[in-house]
Amino acid sequence: MLGCLVIWVSVTHLTALWWGEEMTLGRHVANAVGVLLLAVPMVVALRRWLDRRPLAALGLPGWSTALADLVRGMLTWVLPAGIGLAAVVLFGWVEIRVDATPGELLGAVLLLILLVFVFEAFPEELIFRGYIYRNLADVMPPWVAVVVQALLFSAFGTVLWVITAGWGVLLERSVMFFAMAVVVGLLRVMSGSIWGPIGFHLAFQVTMQLVLSSHYAAIEVDDEAIFTLATAVLAFCAATTVAALLWRGPVNWSTPEATGRILVRRREAHSSRAASGPDADDGVGGR
Repeated sequence: MLGCLVIWVSVTHLTALWWGEEMTLGRHVANAVGVLLLAVPMVVALRRWLDRRPLAALGLPGWSTALADLVRGMLTWVLPAGIGLAAVVLFGWVEIRVDATPGELLGAVLLLILLVFVFEAFPEELIFRGYIYRNLADVMPPWVAVVVQALLFSAFGTVLWVITAGWGVLLERSVMFFAMAVVVGLLRVMSGSIWGPIGFHLAFQVTMQLVLSSHYAAIEVDDEAIFTLATAVLAFCAATTVAALLWRGPVNWSTPEATGRILVRRREAHSSRAASGPDADDGVGGR
C-alpha cells in the first residue's frame, strides 16, 4: 500500500510540475507510462523475492483465456450500463449531444482505452485484485478477502483524491471506490483471473472519462447525475448477475484457496485409490 501511494503521488506530482495541474494529453500519457514502469516491476519483485511464488498464480492465465475473460469483464459493465442508458434516453430523462465526427469519436475511444488500460486498469487490478487479493485469499475465505482488499483500495484511491482535490471529496470518493472494489473483487473470484476485473474497470473508466470529462471528445450530458445512475450505479448492481451467466461453474466463496487446493488434491487421490478397489482407503473423510 505504501509503495502504491509513493508511486502514484510521485508520478502525478512530477507530471503536474512539468505540464501543470490540467490533465492534458501529454500529462495523461506521462502518468500512464510512469505508473506502469514503476508499479508492475514492484509487484514482480515482491512476488519473486518476498513471496517466492509464481507470478501466474496472481490470476494471470494464458493469452486465450485472458482475452476471453477481458471481453466477459467488459460485458459485465457494457450490458447493464447500455440498457440503463438506452432507457433514460428513450424516456427523455437525459439528452446527450455529441459535437464530433465518427472518426474523432472512434479515435477518442481508442486513445482512452490505451491510456486507461496502462494508467489505471492493468496496474491497479494487478496490485489489488492480483497481488493483494491473492495473498489475502491464501489465509482467509475469498469473500472476506474481497471485503479487505476493497477497504484497502478505497483508502488508496481516497487518499489520492484528498491530496489533489481536498477533504470535500472524502465521503463521495471513499464510497465509490469501495463499491467498485467490491464489484471487481467479486468478479475476480467468479472469473478466477484479474482479466475479468480489468475488463470491467476498462469499460467503466473509458465510458465515464469519455462522456463526463470532455477532454478527448466534445460530448455534453444535460444531467450527469441521471447518466451516472443509469450507467455506473446500475452496472455496479448488476455486474455479478451478468458475470454468473458468463462464467459458468462452481465458485469457492468460503474456503481459503491455499487450503482448497490441498483438499482438492486429497479428494482426487482418494477418488483414484477408491476406484482401484473396494478396500482402498486413505483416511480422508467425505466432507
